[in-house]
Amino acid sequence: MTRLAPPHPSGTRWVGLGGDRSLLLPRRTVRITALLLLACVVLAVIAIGVGASSYGYADAWRLLLGEEDRGAHLVIVEWRGSRIVLALVVGAALGVSGALFQSVTRNPLGSPDLIGFSMGAQTGILVAVLLFGASYASVSAASLVGGIAVGAVIYALSLRSGFGGLVLILSGIAISAMLGAFNRWLLVRADSDAAFGALRAVTGTLEASDWSVAIPTAICVLVVLGATLALAPAMRDLELGPDLAASLGLRVERTRALMVLAGTVLVALATTAVGPIMFVALIAPHLARRLARDSVASLPASAATGALLLLGADVLSQAALDSMPVGIVTAAVGGTYFMALLLLENRRTS
Repeated sequence: MTRLAPPHPSGTRWVGLGGDRSLLLPRRTVRITALLLLACVVLAVIAIGVGASSYGYADAWRLLLGEEDRGAHLVIVEWRGSRIVLALVVGAALGVSGALFQSVTRNPLGSPDLIGFSMGAQTGILVAVLLFGASYASVSAASLVGGIAVGAVIYALSLRSGFGGLVLILSGIAISAMLGAFNRWLLVRADSDAAFGALRAVTGTLEASDWSVAIPTAICVLVVLGATLALAPAMRDLELGPDLAASLGLRVERTRALMVLAGTVLVALATTAVGPIMFVALIAPHLARRLARDSVASLPASAATGALLLLGADVLSQAALDSMPVGIVTAAVGGTYFMALLLLENRRTS
């Protein structure tokens, strides 16, 4: 027997989440998400031919046709291919993490960059590099532990006050400030060579990407993203306010805790793979809402926006900025984006 979809208002459609769960989304949000995903594919194709090496699209085409070329395979498949996949996966993780935190805090500035989770991962990296020496495995583990530890502390501090947005943001800002001071102290007390290496470790970059990093990161991120989709209906309920959401049957505090946990894990996985990347988690949900003209950032739209932003920043870095670390590019682009928004708002209100 065919199951009929429930009725929906004009301009919206039901999107299945698996089983009996579904989510009502504006049609514009669905279309924008599809266009963003298509843009990611197009940009990934462009990125195949971008880089310091002389190998280009003709070499990629010959590899696709089955021709043997060790040099082209190394550069295009091993280096550029893994870099593209890692950029897309990490960007998606950051975009969804930002959407989750902004939904929990009900504040467009409630991103892991500003709340302190990224700073916790950065502290873990610096401790591993400067105090204990550093292999890739130890740095990755320290980043993961640092991000999750900060998430646990902020959760404990804000839980008693109902885990509300303002308490969560203020707790995160306070911890971020303290960790920032501790990080600077670690760098100041280190010798110049160690400090230089540590600075490179905490500067987000895709230069060291390969399939041994890209594949495990992609698997972990996709698993978490799949689980996070179950929280999508709760995001729309939370926008109504905690009291009304609770009256609709939502277990508000439990849902908030799950959202923060998922967001923290996504940030930690991203930082483990490529180091701290600023502004993507802040901008992606904000841009997704503006493009979709929706008050709630859709998780798929935020993921696609984050992936497009990070890959775009990396292509820009390689093509025009002498392979500048992508974390620096995203910080510059993010600052420019919000400055432009501020100028537009001032002009609109004047």
